[in-house]
Amino acid sequence: MTLTGASRRRRAPRPHLPLVVLVLLVVSSPLPHASALRIPLREVSTLISLSHSLLSRVAATRAARGDDAAAARVRRIASLLSSRGAWGLGWDYLRHYAFSSVAGCGLSCASAASRLLAAAAEASRLRSATDAAQWMRRHYGDVREAAALLLNGLLVAFSEQGPLREVVMDVKWEVEEGELLKDCLEVGAKDLQGLLVIAKDLFAGASRASSRHSEL
Repeated sequence: MTLTGASRRRRAPRPHLPLVVLVLLVVSSPLPHASALRIPLREVSTLISLSHSLLSRVAATRAARGDDAAAARVRRIASLLSSRGAWGLGWDYLRHYAFSSVAGCGLSCASAASRLLAAAAEASRLRSATDAAQWMRRHYGDVREAAALLLNGLLVAFSEQGPLREVVMDVKWEVEEGELLKDCLEVGAKDLQGLLVIAKDLFAGASRASSRHSEL
């Protein structure tokens, strides 16, 4: 047995930290250290799976219609939230936010996520392309407004320059200029719905935790 082989067998696999870092911002509030690290791992795992699935489908759809540049932008966001890219995001979170007194967007983000959730639920029930097109014309402005509130809240929370803020800014640009929400609603409204259910609960939980801490 070579030393290299033994080293490979002893090496523990790297944990997967993709979208956890995006959500950790609001899950963690100015609480004592032990409380700040209480992360609902099952919910985060599901959030990671849904996010990667949805972004991959959006990228494939954009590529299929010949928009290679737009597909590449979404793949880049997905790579930043993958297990490889997440190490930089995780370090940025631990360095700037994990134990600081900076507040997340809590209740305001939960409210915006609820609006997006209702829209995704309605869009997931549409049965024809005609119905979907009509629904988009009537409601897409409101959906974008709710997404802007959510993303602006995340930018307030991710106030330090670094990978986390860059990811949120990339998503914000895609929502405002690249019609990312429209693509998500068209190719995976149910995935988006499931993702938003988890995010809303996490935001609401962060708001409650922050309120309890402020009363101490």
